[in-house]
Amino acid sequence: MKICVFGVSDFPFGKKALPEPRLKKIEELYKAQKVTQIQVEFVTEKDLKTADAIVCPEGKRLDLLILDMEVLEGKLERQPPQQEKTLLERAQKYLEKETPLSLGDFSLDEKKWLANNNFVSIKPVVFVPEAQMTDIASVTRKAYDEAGMICFLTGGTKEARAWEIRRGATAVEAADAIHSDIARGFIRAEVMDYDALVKTGNVHQAKSSGVLRQEGKDYVVKDGDVMEFKFSV
Repeated sequence: MKICVFGVSDFPFGKKALPEPRLKKIEELYKAQKVTQIQVEFVTEKDLKTADAIVCPEGKRLDLLILDMEVLEGKLERQPPQQEKTLLERAQKYLEKETPLSLGDFSLDEKKWLANNNFVSIKPVVFVPEAQMTDIASVTRKAYDEAGMICFLTGGTKEARAWEIRRGATAVEAADAIHSDIARGFIRAEVMDYDALVKTGNVHQAKSSGVLRQEGKDYVVKDGDVMEFKFSV
């Protein structure tokens, strides 16, 4: 995941680990040799258009939204078709209230059109007080959540790991996050609720006591699900 930090020149850009405290317990339960966190990449304004989400100091809110207002005004000056003009005028109302377009009431197709026409605030935006911009862990988590991302967990003696997926992703999409071959040969997902596993306190006991569930391709993954995939290729 790529996060643009807008309006801050001295931010520690680059890849950062997404704090996932549940991994510590998975490491203990599976006696894993290593732990692998999700990595997010913080980029500068020059990569704004390719970012998945934006972090912006509250004091730079207007500067960010002005970028969209300039795009909008340019399109309105060219006398667009009525349907496009109506959408632009709706977007204008949000921008004039200093509200990012990501919080606007737009359909999925309208959001895609705005994104494809250089409106940057249609991306998930997190406005952060200046004093909190130095709390990298908090900023990372806020941006990740705002972008609609969750994680599922895997455990084993070699590794305990968190995996990045979008909220609403299915089991086969989670399998694909690990490797396309697992998704292609998907048979089933073995899923344990994190809290239930921790309460049991033992992986083998959890699997034999009904905590483990068998789920198919269309199962919607919940944040923190502990998963193992059965597949054949």
